[in-house]
Amino acid sequence: VAGMEMIFKKYHKSERHTEKNYLIYDPVHNQMQFTSDLYKSISHRNFVQNCENILIGPIMNGQDMSVRVLNADGAEIAANPGTQQIFEAYLRDQGYSNSDTFHTACEADSEISAFGTVYYFPA
Repeated sequence: VAGMEMIFKKYHKSERHTEKNYLIYDPVHNQMQFTSDLYKSISHRNFVQNCENILIGPIMNGQDMSVRVLNADGAEIAANPGTQQIFEAYLRDQGYSNSDTFHTACEADSEISAFGTVYYFPA
């Protein structure tokens, strides 16, 4: 694990009176599997501070694509329309061909933007 970087994409969602940040961990672009121990490591070092959720995906199962969503405490939660919008934006930005799988209508008063790449180096 030491010396191997983890790559996260950071997304930002602006809605009426709220600003939320999300981290996306794409297994395709990372060599390590995202585990609860890995989450404990990054949260212990305040890496997920000010982050609404971590989205892990796309997770491929044949032609089906899914996403896992972790809250700030590391508990897995169900995807909601907000996290699906973030994930759909990521899939579009990365050029995944079947990104229509997660097509959801974005609220008229919300704006989603990619905020760059964040690298994490586990100890």
